[in-house]
Amino acid sequence: MEAFVLDNGLKVLLKEEKGFPIVAGSFFFPFGSSFDEKEGITLLTLKTAFKGSLRRCEEEFSALLERLGSPFGTEVSPDFSLLGFQLISDYSREYFDLLREVIEFPLFKEENFKVEKDSLKASVRSRKESPFLLACETVMRETYKGKPYSKAPYGTVDSLSSITLEESLNWYSSNFFPKGTVLSLCGDLKGLEGFLSWLNSLELKEVKPLEFESPFKEGEKVVKRKGSSQVSLLLAVRAPSVKSPSFPAYKLLNTLLGEGIGSLLFQEMREKRGYAYSTGSVYSTYLNESRLMAYIETSPEKERAVREDLFNLFVELPTFITQERIKRAKEYLRGTYLLDHELRSKRAWYYGFWELMGKGAPYDKVFVDEVMAVSVSELTKVAEEVSKSPKFLVVVKDG
Repeated sequence: MEAFVLDNGLKVLLKEEKGFPIVAGSFFFPFGSSFDEKEGITLLTLKTAFKGSLRRCEEEFSALLERLGSPFGTEVSPDFSLLGFQLISDYSREYFDLLREVIEFPLFKEENFKVEKDSLKASVRSRKESPFLLACETVMRETYKGKPYSKAPYGTVDSLSSITLEESLNWYSSNFFPKGTVLSLCGDLKGLEGFLSWLNSLELKEVKPLEFESPFKEGEKVVKRKGSSQVSLLLAVRAPSVKSPSFPAYKLLNTLLGEGIGSLLFQEMREKRGYAYSTGSVYSTYLNESRLMAYIETSPEKERAVREDLFNLFVELPTFITQERIKRAKEYLRGTYLLDHELRSKRAWYYGFWELMGKGAPYDKVFVDEVMAVSVSELTKVAEEVSKSPKFLVVVKDG
Protein backbone atom coordinates (compact mmCIF):
# COMPACT_ATOMS: atom_id res chain seq x y z
CA MET A 1 0.00 0.00 0.00
CA GLU A 2 1.13 3.54 -0.80
CA ALA A 3 0.29 6.15 1.82
CA PHE A 4 1.08 9.85 1.72
CA VAL A 5 -0.16 13.21 2.93
CA LEU A 6 -0.95 16.09 0.57
CA ASP A 7 0.33 19.59 1.27
CA ASN A 8 -3.02 20.58 2.79
CA GLY A 9 -2.99 17.62 5.21
CA LEU A 10 -5.41 15.32 3.38
CA LYS A 11 -4.29 11.69 3.73
CA VAL A 12 -4.29 9.37 0.70
CA LEU A 13 -4.15 5.55 0.80
CA LEU A 14 -3.64 3.70 -2.49
CA LYS A 15 -3.88 -0.11 -2.69
CA GLU A 16 -3.13 -1.32 -6.22
CA GLU A 17 -5.00 -4.53 -7.14
CA LYS A 18 -5.05 -5.81 -10.70
CA GLY A 19 -7.30 -8.47 -12.19
CA PHE A 20 -10.59 -6.56 -12.44
CA PRO A 21 -11.02 -3.07 -13.96
CA ILE A 22 -12.74 -1.76 -10.83
CA VAL A 23 -11.74 0.87 -8.28
CA ALA A 24 -13.47 1.21 -4.91
CA GLY A 25 -13.00 4.33 -2.82
CA SER A 26 -14.02 5.98 0.41
CA PHE A 27 -13.62 9.51 1.69
CA PHE A 28 -13.56 9.41 5.50
CA PHE A 29 -14.30 12.75 7.15
CA PRO A 30 -13.48 13.24 10.88
CA PHE A 31 -16.84 14.92 11.27
CA GLY A 32 -19.78 12.79 12.38
CA SER A 33 -23.12 13.09 14.10
CA SER A 34 -21.41 14.09 17.37
CA PHE A 35 -20.91 17.53 15.80
CA ASP A 36 -24.55 17.98 14.73
CA GLU A 37 -26.21 21.21 15.85
CA LYS A 38 -29.51 19.63 14.84
CA GLU A 39 -29.62 15.85 14.96
CA GLY A 40 -29.35 14.30 11.52
CA ILE A 41 -28.09 17.41 9.72
CA THR A 42 -24.79 15.86 8.64
CA LEU A 43 -26.44 12.78 7.14
CA LEU A 44 -29.22 14.79 5.49
CA THR A 45 -26.67 17.25 4.10
CA LEU A 46 -24.44 14.58 2.56
CA LYS A 47 -27.38 12.67 1.08
CA THR A 48 -28.57 15.87 -0.58
CA ALA A 49 -25.18 17.23 -1.67
CA PHE A 50 -24.04 14.25 -3.73
CA LYS A 51 -27.20 13.68 -5.75
CA GLY A 52 -26.21 16.12 -8.47
CA SER A 53 -24.11 19.05 -9.66
CA LEU A 54 -24.95 22.66 -10.41
CA ARG A 55 -22.86 22.35 -13.60
CA ARG A 56 -25.21 19.97 -15.43
CA CYS A 57 -28.82 18.79 -15.49
CA GLU A 58 -29.82 15.90 -13.23
CA GLU A 59 -30.57 13.57 -16.15
CA GLU A 60 -27.10 14.06 -17.60
CA PHE A 61 -25.48 13.64 -14.21
CA SER A 62 -27.32 10.36 -13.51
CA ALA A 63 -26.57 9.01 -16.99
CA LEU A 64 -22.86 9.73 -16.59
CA LEU A 65 -22.71 8.05 -13.20
CA GLU A 66 -24.48 4.97 -14.56
CA ARG A 67 -21.98 4.73 -17.43
CA LEU A 68 -18.82 5.42 -15.43
CA GLY A 69 -19.47 3.64 -12.14
CA SER A 70 -21.80 3.70 -9.15
CA PRO A 71 -23.78 6.49 -7.46
CA PHE A 72 -22.12 8.09 -4.45
CA GLY A 73 -23.04 6.49 -1.12
CA THR A 74 -23.02 8.19 2.26
CA GLU A 75 -22.66 6.98 5.84
CA VAL A 76 -22.56 8.84 9.15
CA SER A 77 -21.48 7.57 12.58
CA PRO A 78 -20.74 9.43 15.83
CA ASP A 79 -17.05 9.84 14.92
CA PHE A 80 -17.02 10.20 11.15
CA SER A 81 -18.96 10.58 7.93
CA LEU A 82 -18.19 8.85 4.67
CA LEU A 83 -18.57 9.24 0.92
CA GLY A 84 -18.17 5.91 -0.86
CA PHE A 85 -18.02 5.08 -4.56
CA GLN A 86 -16.99 2.51 -7.17
CA LEU A 87 -15.95 3.07 -10.76
CA ILE A 88 -14.72 1.34 -13.88
CA SER A 89 -11.00 2.02 -13.95
CA ASP A 90 -10.95 2.71 -17.72
CA TYR A 91 -13.20 5.70 -16.98
CA SER A 92 -11.28 6.88 -13.92
CA ARG A 93 -10.44 10.33 -15.26
CA GLU A 94 -14.04 11.05 -16.25
CA TYR A 95 -15.45 9.70 -12.99
CA PHE A 96 -13.03 11.69 -10.83
CA ASP A 97 -13.83 14.82 -12.85
CA LEU A 98 -17.50 14.25 -12.02
CA LEU A 99 -16.65 13.66 -8.36
CA ARG A 100 -14.65 16.88 -8.27
CA GLU A 101 -17.56 18.71 -9.86
CA VAL A 102 -20.11 17.51 -7.31
CA ILE A 103 -17.77 18.29 -4.41
CA GLU A 104 -17.22 21.83 -5.68
CA PHE A 105 -20.74 22.52 -6.93
CA PRO A 106 -23.19 20.26 -5.04
CA LEU A 107 -26.80 20.50 -6.12
CA PHE A 108 -28.81 21.67 -3.13
CA LYS A 109 -32.24 21.62 -4.73
CA GLU A 110 -35.42 22.01 -2.67
CA GLU A 111 -37.12 19.08 -4.36
CA ASN A 112 -34.19 16.69 -3.74
CA PHE A 113 -33.77 18.00 -0.21
CA LYS A 114 -37.43 17.25 0.59
CA VAL A 115 -37.16 13.74 -0.86
CA GLU A 116 -34.08 12.97 1.25
CA LYS A 117 -35.65 14.47 4.37
CA ASP A 118 -38.86 12.46 3.94
CA SER A 119 -36.83 9.31 3.31
CA LEU A 120 -34.81 9.86 6.49
CA LYS A 121 -37.93 10.53 8.55
CA ALA A 122 -39.46 7.30 7.23
CA SER A 123 -36.26 5.48 8.20
CA VAL A 124 -36.44 6.95 11.72
CA ARG A 125 -40.05 5.75 12.07
CA SER A 126 -39.17 2.28 10.80
CA ARG A 127 -36.33 2.00 13.33
CA LYS A 128 -38.90 2.40 16.08
CA GLU A 129 -40.47 -0.83 14.84
CA SER A 130 -37.29 -2.74 15.73
CA PRO A 131 -37.09 -3.40 19.50
CA PHE A 132 -33.33 -3.94 19.23
CA LEU A 133 -32.63 -0.66 17.42
CA LEU A 134 -34.98 1.17 19.77
CA ALA A 135 -33.15 -0.27 22.79
CA CYS A 136 -29.74 0.66 21.33
CA GLU A 137 -30.83 4.23 20.73
CA THR A 138 -32.19 4.44 24.29
CA VAL A 139 -28.90 3.17 25.73
CA MET A 140 -26.97 5.79 23.76
CA ARG A 141 -29.25 8.61 24.85
CA GLU A 142 -29.37 7.56 28.50
CA THR A 143 -25.75 6.55 29.14
CA TYR A 144 -24.23 9.39 27.08
CA LYS A 145 -26.75 11.94 28.30
CA GLY A 146 -25.42 15.44 27.63
CA LYS A 147 -22.45 14.06 25.67
CA PRO A 148 -21.90 14.11 21.88
CA TYR A 149 -22.56 10.38 21.43
CA SER A 150 -26.13 10.81 22.66
CA LYS A 151 -27.06 12.26 19.25
CA ALA A 152 -28.57 9.81 16.77
CA PRO A 153 -26.75 9.92 13.39
CA TYR A 154 -30.07 9.68 11.53
CA GLY A 155 -31.75 12.30 13.73
CA THR A 156 -35.33 12.38 14.97
CA VAL A 157 -38.52 13.22 13.12
CA ASP A 158 -38.69 16.58 14.90
CA SER A 159 -35.03 17.48 14.39
CA LEU A 160 -35.14 16.57 10.69
CA SER A 161 -38.37 18.52 10.19
CA SER A 162 -36.75 21.66 11.58
CA ILE A 163 -33.73 21.61 9.20
CA THR A 164 -34.00 23.96 6.23
CA LEU A 165 -32.31 23.73 2.85
CA GLU A 166 -30.32 26.88 3.62
CA GLU A 167 -29.10 25.40 6.92
CA SER A 168 -28.03 22.22 5.15
CA LEU A 169 -26.15 24.15 2.45
CA ASN A 170 -24.41 26.27 5.09
CA TRP A 171 -23.51 23.11 7.02
CA TYR A 172 -21.82 21.67 3.95
CA SER A 173 -20.01 24.93 3.11
CA SER A 174 -18.79 25.38 6.69
CA ASN A 175 -17.62 21.84 7.46
CA PHE A 176 -16.62 19.95 4.29
CA PHE A 177 -13.90 19.01 3.64
CA PRO A 178 -12.47 19.00 7.21
CA LYS A 179 -8.83 18.63 8.23
CA GLY A 180 -7.96 14.99 8.88
CA THR A 181 -9.91 13.74 5.85
CA VAL A 182 -8.73 10.39 4.47
CA LEU A 183 -9.14 9.15 0.88
CA SER A 184 -8.78 5.36 0.55
CA LEU A 185 -8.69 3.74 -2.91
CA CYS A 186 -8.40 0.05 -3.74
CA GLY A 187 -8.26 -1.55 -7.18
CA ASP A 188 -6.91 -1.01 -10.68
CA LEU A 189 -5.67 2.53 -10.12
CA LYS A 190 -5.22 4.94 -13.02
CA GLY A 191 -6.11 8.49 -14.01
CA LEU A 192 -5.61 9.88 -10.50
CA GLU A 193 -3.05 12.61 -11.10
CA GLY A 194 -5.43 15.45 -11.94
CA PHE A 195 -7.84 14.59 -9.14
CA LEU A 196 -5.11 14.38 -6.50
CA SER A 197 -3.67 17.67 -7.72
CA TRP A 198 -7.07 19.28 -7.31
CA LEU A 199 -7.53 17.73 -3.84
CA ASN A 200 -4.18 19.22 -2.86
CA SER A 201 -5.56 22.69 -3.67
CA LEU A 202 -8.53 22.37 -1.32
CA GLU A 203 -8.58 24.49 1.81
CA LEU A 204 -9.58 22.05 4.55
CA LYS A 205 -11.89 23.24 7.31
CA GLU A 206 -10.83 23.31 10.95
CA VAL A 207 -12.32 20.59 13.17
CA LYS A 208 -11.66 20.38 16.87
CA PRO A 209 -11.51 16.72 18.01
CA LEU A 210 -14.07 15.74 20.62
CA GLU A 211 -12.60 14.19 23.75
CA PHE A 212 -14.79 13.24 26.68
CA GLU A 213 -15.51 10.59 29.28
CA SER A 214 -19.01 9.34 29.91
CA PRO A 215 -19.43 7.33 33.10
CA PHE A 216 -22.96 6.47 34.17
CA LYS A 217 -24.70 5.14 37.24
CA GLU A 218 -26.45 1.80 37.39
CA GLY A 219 -29.97 2.27 36.13
CA GLU A 220 -32.92 1.09 34.08
CA LYS A 221 -35.24 2.48 31.44
CA VAL A 222 -38.51 0.87 30.34
CA VAL A 223 -39.66 1.77 26.82
CA LYS A 224 -43.28 1.04 25.97
CA ARG A 225 -44.01 0.05 22.38
CA LYS A 226 -47.56 -0.80 21.42
CA GLY A 227 -48.10 -4.14 19.81
CA SER A 228 -44.92 -5.80 21.05
CA SER A 229 -45.52 -9.53 21.40
CA GLN A 230 -42.17 -10.05 23.08
CA VAL A 231 -39.89 -8.33 25.57
CA SER A 232 -36.45 -7.08 24.54
CA LEU A 233 -33.77 -6.54 27.15
CA LEU A 234 -30.48 -4.78 26.49
CA LEU A 235 -27.80 -4.56 29.18
CA ALA A 236 -24.93 -2.10 28.71
CA VAL A 237 -21.63 -1.50 30.50
CA ARG A 238 -18.76 0.92 29.90
CA ALA A 239 -16.12 -0.21 27.40
CA PRO A 240 -12.86 1.41 26.23
CA SER A 241 -12.18 3.49 23.15
CA VAL A 242 -10.12 2.27 20.21
CA LYS A 243 -7.11 4.05 21.77
CA SER A 244 -7.08 1.80 24.84
CA PRO A 245 -4.50 -1.01 25.20
CA SER A 246 -7.39 -3.28 26.21
CA PHE A 247 -9.33 -2.63 22.98
CA PRO A 248 -8.38 -5.99 21.33
CA ALA A 249 -9.28 -7.91 24.49
CA TYR A 250 -12.71 -6.25 24.66
CA LYS A 251 -13.28 -7.10 21.00
CA LEU A 252 -12.50 -10.73 21.80
CA LEU A 253 -14.70 -10.66 24.90
CA ASN A 254 -17.60 -9.33 22.84
CA THR A 255 -17.19 -12.22 20.38
CA LEU A 256 -17.01 -14.75 23.19
CA LEU A 257 -20.06 -13.19 24.83
CA GLY A 258 -22.50 -12.81 21.98
CA GLU A 259 -21.31 -13.52 18.43
CA GLY A 260 -22.33 -16.77 16.77
CA ILE A 261 -24.22 -19.83 17.92
CA GLY A 262 -21.24 -20.92 20.01
CA SER A 263 -21.26 -17.71 22.04
CA LEU A 264 -21.91 -17.60 25.77
CA LEU A 265 -25.26 -15.82 25.49
CA PHE A 266 -26.54 -18.22 22.85
CA GLN A 267 -25.47 -21.32 24.74
CA GLU A 268 -26.45 -20.20 28.27
CA MET A 269 -29.57 -18.13 27.63
CA ARG A 270 -31.09 -19.80 24.60
CA GLU A 271 -29.88 -23.39 24.40
CA LYS A 272 -29.71 -24.26 28.12
CA ARG A 273 -32.54 -22.15 29.50
CA GLY A 274 -34.73 -21.69 26.43
CA TYR A 275 -35.22 -18.01 27.21
CA ALA A 276 -34.49 -16.25 23.97
CA TYR A 277 -35.91 -15.86 20.50
CA SER A 278 -32.64 -14.13 19.63
CA THR A 279 -29.62 -12.94 21.54
CA GLY A 280 -26.20 -11.39 20.93
CA SER A 281 -23.82 -8.60 21.87
CA VAL A 282 -22.35 -5.42 20.36
CA TYR A 283 -19.15 -3.45 21.02
CA SER A 284 -18.75 -0.53 18.61
CA THR A 285 -15.34 0.95 17.81
CA TYR A 286 -15.31 4.59 18.92
CA LEU A 287 -12.67 7.29 19.40
CA ASN A 288 -14.12 7.95 22.84
CA GLU A 289 -15.51 5.61 25.47
CA SER A 290 -17.78 2.93 24.01
CA ARG A 291 -20.39 0.53 25.36
CA LEU A 292 -20.50 -3.27 25.50
CA MET A 293 -24.14 -4.27 25.06
CA ALA A 294 -25.85 -7.65 25.40
CA TYR A 295 -29.42 -8.14 24.18
CA ILE A 296 -32.08 -10.79 24.48
CA GLU A 297 -35.60 -11.06 23.07
CA THR A 298 -37.94 -13.26 25.09
CA SER A 299 -41.60 -13.83 25.94
CA PRO A 300 -43.32 -11.56 28.53
CA GLU A 301 -43.75 -14.34 31.10
CA LYS A 302 -40.00 -14.98 31.15
CA GLU A 303 -38.94 -11.36 31.61
CA ARG A 304 -38.18 -11.54 35.33
CA ALA A 305 -36.13 -14.74 35.06
CA VAL A 306 -34.22 -13.47 32.02
CA ARG A 307 -33.45 -10.19 33.73
CA GLU A 308 -32.05 -11.97 36.80
CA ASP A 309 -29.99 -14.50 34.85
CA LEU A 310 -28.62 -11.87 32.47
CA PHE A 311 -27.33 -9.79 35.39
CA ASN A 312 -25.90 -12.90 37.02
CA LEU A 313 -24.12 -13.90 33.81
CA PHE A 314 -22.38 -10.52 33.72
CA VAL A 315 -21.45 -10.69 37.40
CA GLU A 316 -20.07 -14.21 36.96
CA LEU A 317 -18.48 -13.49 33.56
CA PRO A 318 -14.87 -14.20 34.69
CA THR A 319 -15.81 -17.79 35.54
CA PHE A 320 -16.85 -18.42 31.93
CA ILE A 321 -13.44 -17.53 30.48
CA THR A 322 -11.91 -20.84 29.41
CA GLN A 323 -9.35 -21.90 26.83
CA GLU A 324 -12.03 -23.63 24.80
CA ARG A 325 -14.31 -20.59 24.66
CA ILE A 326 -11.38 -18.30 23.84
CA LYS A 327 -10.27 -20.58 20.99
CA ARG A 328 -13.77 -20.57 19.49
CA ALA A 329 -14.06 -16.79 19.83
CA LYS A 330 -10.69 -16.17 18.19
CA GLU A 331 -11.48 -18.43 15.25
CA TYR A 332 -14.91 -16.87 14.83
CA LEU A 333 -13.59 -13.29 14.95
CA ARG A 334 -10.74 -13.99 12.54
CA GLY A 335 -13.02 -15.79 10.10
CA THR A 336 -15.75 -13.17 10.03
CA TYR A 337 -13.22 -10.33 9.81
CA LEU A 338 -11.45 -11.91 6.83
CA LEU A 339 -14.75 -12.71 5.10
CA ASP A 340 -15.73 -9.06 5.45
CA HIS A 341 -12.68 -8.14 3.36
CA GLU A 342 -13.69 -10.05 0.23
CA LEU A 343 -14.87 -6.97 -1.66
CA ARG A 344 -12.58 -4.14 -2.71
CA SER A 345 -15.11 -1.67 -1.36
CA LYS A 346 -14.80 -3.22 2.10
CA ARG A 347 -11.01 -3.30 1.95
CA ALA A 348 -10.95 0.38 1.01
CA TRP A 349 -13.39 1.01 3.87
CA TYR A 350 -11.24 -0.75 6.47
CA TYR A 351 -8.00 0.96 5.38
CA GLY A 352 -9.64 4.37 5.66
CA PHE A 353 -11.45 3.50 8.87
CA TRP A 354 -8.32 2.45 10.77
CA GLU A 355 -6.46 5.48 9.47
CA LEU A 356 -9.19 7.80 10.70
CA MET A 357 -9.32 5.98 14.05
CA GLY A 358 -5.67 6.90 14.56
CA LYS A 359 -4.37 3.33 14.28
CA GLY A 360 -3.05 3.65 10.72
CA ALA A 361 -4.10 1.66 7.64
CA PRO A 362 -1.58 -1.19 8.32
CA TYR A 363 -3.50 -1.91 11.54
CA ASP A 364 -6.02 -3.72 9.36
CA LYS A 365 -3.69 -6.72 9.49
CA VAL A 366 -2.29 -6.06 12.97
CA PHE A 367 -5.77 -6.02 14.54
CA VAL A 368 -6.37 -9.74 14.08
CA ASP A 369 -2.86 -10.54 15.31
CA GLU A 370 -3.47 -8.53 18.48
CA VAL A 371 -6.75 -10.31 19.13
CA MET A 372 -5.16 -13.71 18.55
CA ALA A 373 -2.43 -12.80 21.08
CA VAL A 374 -4.89 -12.08 23.92
CA SER A 375 -4.20 -14.50 26.77
CA VAL A 376 -6.56 -16.17 29.22
CA SER A 377 -5.34 -13.90 32.01
CA GLU A 378 -5.88 -10.75 29.91
CA LEU A 379 -9.40 -11.75 28.97
CA THR A 380 -10.20 -12.74 32.55
CA LYS A 381 -9.04 -9.30 33.68
CA VAL A 382 -11.38 -7.45 31.30
CA ALA A 383 -14.20 -9.83 32.23
CA GLU A 384 -13.63 -8.84 35.87
CA GLU A 385 -13.83 -5.17 34.86
CA VAL A 386 -17.15 -5.82 33.13
CA SER A 387 -18.52 -7.82 36.06
CA LYS A 388 -17.88 -4.95 38.47
CA SER A 389 -18.92 -2.13 36.11
CA PRO A 390 -22.23 -0.26 36.59
CA LYS A 391 -24.89 -1.72 34.34
CA PHE A 392 -27.71 0.02 32.53
CA LEU A 393 -30.73 -2.01 31.45
CA VAL A 394 -33.24 -1.06 28.76
CA VAL A 395 -36.47 -3.03 28.51
CA VAL A 396 -38.70 -2.65 25.46
CA LYS A 397 -42.18 -4.12 25.82
CA ASP A 398 -45.85 -3.67 25.06
CA GLY A 399 -47.60 -0.75 26.65
